[in-house]
Amino acid sequence: MAPTVATAPAATAAAVGSPGVAGDVKTARSVGLGLPAVPPLPGLASHGQPRVASFCKRLARNVVAMAAGEPAAPIAANAELTEFINALKQEWDRIEDKYAVTTLAVAASLGMWSAGGVVSAIDRLPVIPGLMEAVGIGYSGWFAYRNLLFKPDREAFFAKVREVYEDIISG
Repeated sequence: MAPTVATAPAATAAAVGSPGVAGDVKTARSVGLGLPAVPPLPGLASHGQPRVASFCKRLARNVVAMAAGEPAAPIAANAELTEFINALKQEWDRIEDKYAVTTLAVAASLGMWSAGGVVSAIDRLPVIPGLMEAVGIGYSGWFAYRNLLFKPDREAFFAKVREVYEDIISG
């Protein structure tokens, strides 16, 4: 037996504390037990969050369906997530040296965390961030001038990138 969805009268919604004038009161929805429903959040849809509201409605629909013993409607993202997890499991099973891969992943995570700490510490110094930004802009300009501005230099740069790429891919 599916739960019933009832609409609370406007007087009940106004008694619960819904803002607005008597003619401006929105009706609240109640599911199941016939209790007065909580009024909708004021301005939820006005903040440009229709996707969140539709997700919450879909989630509530699935919960009600599961409580009634009916299978819930599959979520499209769930299929993509399942496919990604299955592909990840297959790749993990193909790895021969799992200990080395795990150690490398932990070391990379610790390295990124410590690098973030160093950059954060440098960013708090008074003069260094501006100097580093100027060095970065200068190096970017020099790199573009040297490798990207003129056609022969650009072709040589892309040939070098392809060569390094092939070296990495081949072994």
